[in-house]
Amino acid sequence: MIKELKEIKNQLALKNNDVEHDDEGRAIINLRVKNDDNFLSPYSTGVKGTLSGELSDFIEHSLMEVHHNERIHFKIQSDTIDESEQKEYTDAIHSHYASCYKETVLSKHRLMKISLIMAFIAILTLSAMIFLEVSGMANAVLVEVIDIIAWVFMWEAVDIFFLRCAVLRQKERRYLCLSESVIEFLPLN
Repeated sequence: MIKELKEIKNQLALKNNDVEHDDEGRAIINLRVKNDDNFLSPYSTGVKGTLSGELSDFIEHSLMEVHHNERIHFKIQSDTIDESEQKEYTDAIHSHYASCYKETVLSKHRLMKISLIMAFIAILTLSAMIFLEVSGMANAVLVEVIDIIAWVFMWEAVDIFFLRCAVLRQKERRYLCLSESVIEFLPLN
């Protein structure tokens, strides 16, 4: 079983999954659009169109092999997109990912605040435990309960700050790169 998994892993490594790059080092993402009816969502809140959820999911899926810090160059191949739509679609892509970037930054800041509050609660709880032990007012059960509560709060603070926020930092960088991506429209081959 392990040999089979190693063979599969080796075969996948041998496949050429390298991402193509342009002259300026941006990762090239080729998108073929045969019908642009669902490029934009039928709903929007402002002047700019909103990217459809299906297209957004497809773009993020196509970036799985691209490092989150790499700049992006979209080559959208289509015969159905005219020049006015090109501008509208470019604005929609940029504004969609700029919004995703802002939302991710806000989520990261919220999580960091929660993490700091939890760490502060853990420190206060441990301080209370130490005070109870030093003053001789604590029994063994109370000390253990306070100890467990403090360490749970501290562990959660560490988990949020170092693990969950790290994932959000990667998403933040990805969305920033997407919001500043170069978008080129080409005829469909």
